[in-house]
Amino acid sequence: MLCECNMTNLSRRHFSTLVAASPLAASALKPMPTRRLGKIGYPASILGLGAQRIADREPMEQSVVNRMIAEAIEQGLNYIDTARGYGESERLLGPALAGKRDKVFLVTKTRSGTREGALADLRESLKLLRTDHVDCFHIHNIARDDRYPDLDFALSDKGVLGGLREAKRLGMTKHIGCTAHLRPSRVLPVFATGEIELFMASMNFVERHIYNFEEKVLPEAEKRGIGVVAMKVLGGPGKGGGALLGEPANYKATLRYVWSLNEVDVAIVGMRSLEEIRQGLALAKEFRPLNRAESAALSARGKELAGQWGELRGPSA
Repeated sequence: MLCECNMTNLSRRHFSTLVAASPLAASALKPMPTRRLGKIGYPASILGLGAQRIADREPMEQSVVNRMIAEAIEQGLNYIDTARGYGESERLLGPALAGKRDKVFLVTKTRSGTREGALADLRESLKLLRTDHVDCFHIHNIARDDRYPDLDFALSDKGVLGGLREAKRLGMTKHIGCTAHLRPSRVLPVFATGEIELFMASMNFVERHIYNFEEKVLPEAEKRGIGVVAMKVLGGPGKGGGALLGEPANYKATLRYVWSLNEVDVAIVGMRSLEEIRQGLALAKEFRPLNRAESAALSARGKELAGQWGELRGPSA
């Protein structure tokens, strides 16, 4: 875990000096760093593509998506995340991955609470993605008690986990996972089923001080050999979020933060242009872990911002 030293004497100026973005060197010829996804063992690129943004507001042109995906894969990105409910995302990814499907670890999700609903979602996802299987099928935000009010049912044969289990048996997915944006304690009973192989959660240097999946969940994931993916690393939607962490200095800092966590295998970033793809790829290839002073400065800044943001995704407990 990163140092949580008390650095109240560090000013914003010190923070900016320590973690400000520097010009990124040309990186096209550099290899993409990879990490193994827990017990799954897949050598995933540390940068993944969050494909929700390609369908934000209005879907992107198919030709642009095709170029983005082609360049990302050519430069070593091999992890792509989408979901039922992300608008036209899956439909756009299908043609873009034609001839390249075996080069990526492809993930989708279901918001259904039932076995049959989850299976129906996956069938539709496979149709749109133009593939016969995904590499992982996630329960989408298991921490939401409005979506999954009865956790025992959700984890039963008739619930969503029963659907994922059946999908794996049928070869529709290779692995089973879950995601969470809030209520970290709700994840632990899901892990206790012994069936979760991949976990994705909201993580950035601000939400460390709000939801703190880093200390409340990641140790158990590591103990069980569960692969870990960080999402919302730029803050994401909601008050106080993405605009701030998307600024150049914060962008570099927050990615360095999640990549410096030993338990994190991949950080997914929503990217909607070739420029954003190239920016993310360059930063991944230039990554160096935060040092002690940088970690402390980032922690102090994160605590300050956490007080302003509050529980932006819902309850923490």
